[in-house]
Amino acid sequence: MFGLEYSDAAFALAQQGELRVTHVPTGSPAAELASWLTTAVPEEASRQLWVAVGPELDAAAMGEVLRALRSTEFQVQGFVDRSAVLAGWQQLPGHHISIAQSRQQTLISVAFHDGTAVELQRTVKLPGGAQRLHDAWLQLAAQTLVQQTRFDPLHDLRHEAALRAALPALVAAAARDGQAQYSMDAAGRELTLALTRDQLEAACAPALRSLAASLQTLAAGMPEATLLVSESLAQMPGMDAVLDSAHLPRILVASPGSAACAASALDASAPLTSGAVQYLTRVPLPHTQPPPPPLSAWQGRDAQPAMMATHVVYRGRAVAIDADGLVLGREVDDAHSLRLPEGVAGLSRRHCTLRRERGRTQIVDHSRYGSFLDGARVNGRAFLAAGSVLRLGTPGIELALVALADSSATER
Repeated sequence: MFGLEYSDAAFALAQQGELRVTHVPTGSPAAELASWLTTAVPEEASRQLWVAVGPELDAAAMGEVLRALRSTEFQVQGFVDRSAVLAGWQQLPGHHISIAQSRQQTLISVAFHDGTAVELQRTVKLPGGAQRLHDAWLQLAAQTLVQQTRFDPLHDLRHEAALRAALPALVAAAARDGQAQYSMDAAGRELTLALTRDQLEAACAPALRSLAASLQTLAAGMPEATLLVSESLAQMPGMDAVLDSAHLPRILVASPGSAACAASALDASAPLTSGAVQYLTRVPLPHTQPPPPPLSAWQGRDAQPAMMATHVVYRGRAVAIDADGLVLGREVDDAHSLRLPEGVAGLSRRHCTLRRERGRTQIVDHSRYGSFLDGARVNGRAFLAAGSVLRLGTPGIELALVALADSSATER
């Protein structure tokens, strides 16, 4: 059995759980697919194929892919959700959250392993995928080159195209080494552009803000979930902070083509009488297969996980956060509450609740005006790490979050 992992950013082909070849399309992905497969795969006795795709593909896009595959004489078994088939192949228990990126969208998928199959439960689609990040980095590169050399590469189509083509390697090198350089010839003058990882992280921070907020909300609702992220995303500048913000116990990195390998481990499917093919979002577990190679654990820039907050600091005293929940607001009077002052713009009567359970601390926002964690608005709920700053409302009030080993020294 073959497995194909298809997206508008890359293709991967596997056979019987082994990755064979990958490809990055340079033009229309569906148009390139048939010619690439014809070259990549010699004549085989069996050409049965499962296709792993993400939720960014709608019915029309899958139809276009199917037509391209049928022109290659592959026997398409059907389409299967990329994150669900990978989790099933890896036998990941319970819930898992996966992050993927197409050219125009960033997608967060939630799936559940119930012991017999893995089912896709929901998908959050965020506008602005890889193209938005590349555009932000291109603007940074152009502005930096102007500052360093007074030459603007975006005013010349040839230099702009060359810089766009060099950008992925430049970003990857800066993410790996901390700094990278790009040299170009402009009217007989050799110019060198130097970019640091910190510059790239700052440039893409606005584009990643909605991803971090959505991920925090999902993770806080499923604190034991496994987070899956592709290798290319995990290594991208700015993703350290996004993944850290989830505060999940296990983050696994999928190497290129992992979903293709997973799809190639599925059993053959009986063809539908209509001639159509199925699209599985509930994926049965493979029955006969060797154990897959385990996915690698994500290692962030800081190998130590962030410590959860145990207390919130208000007017010089540390107030404990426990399983009963600490309610913050202008009009709260019960034993498990922290009353905030009247007359501060942006504060609600019952603004939010802080709760600590099983070693995890999170905020549940109830307000009209919003709660903000390190400057990013909390979308419903989020985990609270020690050292962060919690702002309630705008301009509101700021509260420090700390972790204290000796809770007996604190007060309610």
